Amino acid sequence: MSKLCHARDLDLRVGNRVVVETEDGVFVGRVALTPRRREPYMLPYDILRVVDPEDERVEDAHRELGRGVRNEAQKLARDYQIKGVEFFGCDVSLDGSYIEVKYGAEGRPNLNRVSDALERLYEARIMLRQYTFIERASDTGGCDTCGVPLCCATWSGARSMGPVNVRLAKQQGVTPNDKIMGCCGEVKCCMRYEHDVYKEFKERAPYRNTTVQLEGREGQVVDYSMVKDSVMVQFGSKRSERELIPLGRLAPENPGIEPADPEDWATENPRDANGQGADRPEVPDTDS
Repeated sequence: MSKLCHARDLDLRVGNRVVVETEDGVFVGRVALTPRRREPYMLPYDILRVVDPEDERVEDAHRELGRGVRNEAQKLARDYQIKGVEFFGCDVSLDGSYIEVKYGAEGRPNLNRVSDALERLYEARIMLRQYTFIERASDTGGCDTCGVPLCCATWSGARSMGPVNVRLAKQQGVTPNDKIMGCCGEVKCCMRYEHDVYKEFKERAPYRNTTVQLEGREGQVVDYSMVKDSVMVQFGSKRSERELIPLGRLAPENPGIEPADPEDWATENPRDANGQGADRPEVPDTDS
């Protein structure tokens, strides 16, 4: 799982392995994004150093230890007749005092007996953490169909925006299909990231199938172009009679429509027969 860390004066590149101090101990991690100067949205962890040969030796030994812990946890769950639980990974601190065991399950199974048995066996603090499909995808990493690294793997704030579901895609005019589904099997994080922009645009634009007036013509709104702050208007029966019209051109003749920038009224409105600009609403003078 990705966390924000202080790069300090270290010369780091994507893929570098580093030693990171967390509230649960010191762990080996991997750089997912290059250092950048920005205001942190969470309290960053401290990178102590780049991994050295001794750290690699200890990490290799802990990898074997993690496999043993995971297998033992699976056996204990079976012995205690706890069904539907799959243990798939472990993170072990460098000093071996803390072990996080990752598992997937339906519902919230009671695994207290499993963790107690593991603590007695390995003499370490054991934390059993349930992972969703989304968290498993972020933990694994990789690239999505857009060609860039997974949002959930490179930005720990991706899921703090709220749930992502098919309803959001429908509200953005996207038909649910495989292209909007991420590696985790749910709707991509970017759909939620862009949702507020689409919502704000639709509050200013006319609904689909709304009849609008433009320069003596009457048409019907059939689609949106949020990026261009425009709507597609059908003026006749043929598909070739569709036009992409900025909200700034529709606003003077259609109450309730507002362009993103009031100045668009001056640049988008057509000129009248005398070459004069069309009327535009008064814009408050903010300089006075």
